Amino acid sequence: MKTALDLLKEVTNLGFDQHKTLVRIDKILDKMLGIESRKPLLDERLPDDIYVNILGIFTEETKDRRI
Repeated sequence: MKTALDLLKEVTNLGFDQHKTLVRIDKILDKMLGIESRKPLLDERLPDDIYVNILGIFTEETKDRRI
């Protein structure tokens, strides 16, 4: 499993703004995991399916921007 920080780094490498990406990832994870069970980004380990799903959202957006 990778951390939420790994996800943030990977998404920003796609060209997204770090602050805006952090806010979006945070909101998505709050909904998926529940706000009360969240940990700091460095410590928050994400199941592979959640990691891949969120990364896919941003990857699709990069494809849409190129069209």
